[in-house]
Amino acid sequence: MQKINYRGTEINKIQFSEIESYLEEKSMNVDAVFNMIADENEYAYVSNGFIRGLKAEENEPGEWHHYFQKESDGHFVAGKMMFN
Repeated sequence: MQKINYRGTEINKIQFSEIESYLEEKSMNVDAVFNMIADENEYAYVSNGFIRGLKAEENEPGEWHHYFQKESDGHFVAGKMMFN
C-alpha cells in the first residue's frame, strides 16, 4: 500500500486484490465495486476510513467511506461508497 497526500487528504493506493476478500465477507458485489473504484491497473484509491470500514466486524447503519478516482491529469475525484 502506498500513501498519497493530495490537497490535505491521505489517500491509500492499494491493489484491488488486497481488499477483495474483505468485500466478499461484507457480502458486497465484488465485480460492481471493482468497476466503481479500480483503475485500469487494478489499483484502488481509498481513504483510511474505507480500510477501517472493511476490516470492521460490523458497520453502522448508513456508514459510508470515500474512494477516489484518479483522473488523467493527476487530480483525484472523491466518491463515497455505502458499507451496508
